[in-house]
Amino acid sequence: MTSIATIKELVEFGLGDIPENLTVSVSVRDLVYVHQVLGELNRFFHQPMHYPTIEAVGDFLGSPGSGGGYEMLSEAYYKKLGNMLPEDIQEKLHDGVFDCDKVPQYFQS
Repeated sequence: MTSIATIKELVEFGLGDIPENLTVSVSVRDLVYVHQVLGELNRFFHQPMHYPTIEAVGDFLGSPGSGGGYEMLSEAYYKKLGNMLPEDIQEKLHDGVFDCDKVPQYFQS
């Protein structure tokens, strides 16, 4: 049986191996973009009244080219954040160094 991880366990896995004082320089514009995307995700998901049905979640996420939540999240994750990370960290991410050996609960559904 596969072990189940909390989202916190998945997110924090392997971070202890990155020195706390390691920093990067980033485009403020890209950083604000990521901040705004996370803000919109937080604004939607913090209030269950915003998603009374699975259809409401689908409407929020949108479809390709719709300017919806998933398109913005994808842009932030793949294009903005990817460029902010040092090359060695990008390689470790690609190699799965930060991939927890447990799975999220939603994989069990």
